[in-house]
Amino acid sequence: MKHKKLSTGTLVALGLSIQSLYAVAIAETEKLSEPKEHSHMHHNHKANNKLSEGTCGSGMRMDMDGMVMHENIDNIPKDCAEISEEITLEIKAGVKYSEPYPGTVFGLDSHSWHVKPCARVTVKFTNEDEIRHQWMLHGLPRYLYPGGMFHIEANGQTTKTGTFILPSSHYTYLVHCDIAQHMEKGMKAQLVAGKGRKDLSSIPGLTEPKFADTFPDKTSTAVSTFRSENIE
Repeated sequence: MKHKKLSTGTLVALGLSIQSLYAVAIAETEKLSEPKEHSHMHHNHKANNKLSEGTCGSGMRMDMDGMVMHENIDNIPKDCAEISEEITLEIKAGVKYSEPYPGTVFGLDSHSWHVKPCARVTVKFTNEDEIRHQWMLHGLPRYLYPGGMFHIEANGQTTKTGTFILPSSHYTYLVHCDIAQHMEKGMKAQLVAGKGRKDLSSIPGLTEPKFADTFPDKTSTAVSTFRSENIE
């Protein structure tokens, strides 16, 4: 019998489905074994989590649409007395957003956002392409965010939403897509908290590239080795 080979995408989808089912089974088991007096509190704590999502450690939740890593909804940074503002950033990613910026391939509908220090920021990230894109922010306090990072990944034609809380610093945070060559080809941005610091380099439509592309201004002297007589 000839066996049909499964594509890499099919295997990944199958793995995510099994992982998601496993996470749901664990959640149901914990719910059944939980004391009744704690069940209401547990239900409220999990109210915002979809049953179709699986937890994968390191503060990651994942489903067929993508993942959110190091989300923080409730833990206020120690240098903030309270949440300064609640703000939602609706961000779109796609090839079409690169069109105004020659030399880029991928893009975001905005490349700079301004919020207050100590803000609770919710990112609604919509990927309009057929390939994966990410919205990754660096520079957060490591005692709350492993690696100082908050990360959303959305598969093609999907939307993922996640939340984080900024510390009290006036700072300019790097935002980018970490998939190979996506940042280099246009998916680089910044999140400015308060007064920020100086703008980052290579932000499309905002700052000049740190290492600009250079092209020779002389006519090529290359000689073709093609000979028509070699064609039968």
